[in-house]
Amino acid sequence: MQAYWQDGQAAVSLNSVCQRAGVSKPSLYKEFGSEDGLKQAVLIDYHRMTMAPLFELLAVDQPFETALEALTTYILRDHQNHGMPNGCLFVDLCQCRAHLGELTGGQVDELRELTIETYAKWIDRAKVNGQINPAIPTQTAALYIDAQIACVMNMQRHGVAANEASAVFRLALSVFD
Repeated sequence: MQAYWQDGQAAVSLNSVCQRAGVSKPSLYKEFGSEDGLKQAVLIDYHRMTMAPLFELLAVDQPFETALEALTTYILRDHQNHGMPNGCLFVDLCQCRAHLGELTGGQVDELRELTIETYAKWIDRAKVNGQINPAIPTQTAALYIDAQIACVMNMQRHGVAANEASAVFRLALSVFD
């Protein structure tokens, strides 16, 4: 996961994965079936480790502003201080979806659907509670939030200063004020 996340999945060879993990290729194939199976397993673990906690933040019944601040804090946290590479493995895999194997691509599609659904539920709850404009189409808002998160993750990956990434993200989400 670290290798794919830090260097990008296209830049990481199976040989380097085996070297980093201290396993042989036959052992890796026995465990995962293929490189595609390995990437799928990595994405499942990545979801559990980084995306599920975000989804849990948004599932709590709390004021939209409070959830938005929690989302912002989570997205903009200092990855390095948490032992993580900058950027987002999921965003990277979404961007190269056409070049992924069937298993990994299917997992990307499943997680993408879950992500948009999670944002949509959060937005609908805020509409019901009178916390955001009900005229904003839910699907549009969910896709917008997803795009803004992807933008900030790319900014982090490319070394944009944290205060600049924060300012951009907060400006983008100010449409919900």
